[in-house]
Amino acid sequence: MTLMTAHTAAVARRTGPRCRRTGPRCRRTGPRCRGAALYAGLALLFVFAPAAQDWPVGSVASAERCSPGWVCGWTGPSYTGVVSLAAQDMPYYPETTAYVGFNNAASVWNGAGTSRVGGEPRGRCVTVYNGTAYKGRALTIAPGQGIAQLPASFGHIHSSRFHPCRLP
Repeated sequence: MTLMTAHTAAVARRTGPRCRRTGPRCRRTGPRCRGAALYAGLALLFVFAPAAQDWPVGSVASAERCSPGWVCGWTGPSYTGVVSLAAQDMPYYPETTAYVGFNNAASVWNGAGTSRVGGEPRGRCVTVYNGTAYKGRALTIAPGQGIAQLPASFGHIHSSRFHPCRLP
């Protein structure tokens, strides 16, 4: 009996005081309950928050869906499916829903613009790699251009790097 009482006392110390009433008058409002409620609310927010957009087939041209200055990857061919965006060099695309368009890429578009420097057309090209840290096979995409269907032999995009380039 002493062992049972000691165990009950230990549990009560860990879980806090209990209300002996039932119904709406018995509410636990201690910091532990508020913290647990906050944690549960944040968890639900992240579970149900959309990370990428799904565009219907043939809805708009790829250039209109890829913001200027970004590189966009889609899970489907011809710029369909879930799209993900990146605006800076990415030595590694994390395995998260935010980058599913690159990790499972079937098509890619370079939304960067062009300019003239010294009368020559210039732009911001992007090179995508099938390996991390800018290694493996590489495909370079000029600004305002894309690859509607990545070759099966290329695999998926695991890193990308922007660089200035001369245009024809």
